[in-house]
Amino acid sequence: MEVAPRRRGRPRGSTVIPRDLLADVWIAVRLQRIRTRIGTGKTPSARQACDELAAQGGIISVVGGNVEALAAENVQRKKRWHRFDSTGSTLSPNATGTTFVSHRITSPGTLQARYSEADKLVKADRRVRFAWMNFCRQRLGWPTKNLRI
Repeated sequence: MEVAPRRRGRPRGSTVIPRDLLADVWIAVRLQRIRTRIGTGKTPSARQACDELAAQGGIISVVGGNVEALAAENVQRKKRWHRFDSTGSTLSPNATGTTFVSHRITSPGTLQARYSEADKLVKADRRVRFAWMNFCRQRLGWPTKNLRI
């Protein structure tokens, strides 16, 4: 009787990440690549774009709404949101801050892994690519395109 080798690491599906995280990562990396291409004339690889994003602080998922209600909800949560104080475009940890962060990706390797997952979705469905590219266009202030069927 042969025993199946035990899979190493965390079981699949055991981590809970925000539903729109892959879209956020793909759009952020794509925007970084587009902006670098506009500035230098050369499109960086996805890995280079992830390295640049991580150097700028990575990707942060912020929870918005009524601060008092969020603070009350945060006390009851099993995994609490981190609190930050926002000054301009920077976030600094603060126990009484007004900004709640649910998820952060600051590692370039993790960013690249999430981008690869998202890119598989984009390559599998052209409507996903179309929608996410329109988000990129909106963030750049460019006109959106219409889907041709």
